[in-house]
Amino acid sequence: MSIYGAFEIAGSGLQAQRVRMDAVTANLANQRTPEFEVMQVRFEAGDPDSGNPLGVHVAGVDRLPMFNPVKDPDNPAAREDGFVYYPAVDYATAMVDGIEALRAYEANIQAVEATRSMIDAGLRVLA
Repeated sequence: MSIYGAFEIAGSGLQAQRVRMDAVTANLANQRTPEFEVMQVRFEAGDPDSGNPLGVHVAGVDRLPMFNPVKDPDNPAAREDGFVYYPAVDYATAMVDGIEALRAYEANIQAVEATRSMIDAGLRVLA
C-alpha cells in the first residue's frame, strides 16, 4: 500500500460515517412522523468497485419497521384499528450512535492530517 492509500482508507471512513450520521439525524427528526421506518446503516470492509480490501463502504441502509402504536382514532394518520404507528426511535441510543459516528469521523480526519504531515516531512527531507 502506498502512502496515498491511507487517504483512500480514511476517505472511505469519512464517507461511511457521514451516511451513518445522516441516518441518525433522519431518525431523530422523524420521531413523531407516523409510519416512518427507522434507518440503520450497514458497513462492510473494502471497496467492492475497485476490489481493494482496505477501507470501508456502506453495504446498505436498512429500513426497520419498528413502531410504537398510540391510540388516537381522531388522527388522520390512524389506521382502521384507531392506532397511529410512530417509529420506535430510542433517543438515547440514537444520540450514542450519533456521537460514535462523530468520533469516528474525527478519527478519520486525524488520520488524513497525520498522513499529510508525513508527506510534508518527507518532502522537506528531499528539498
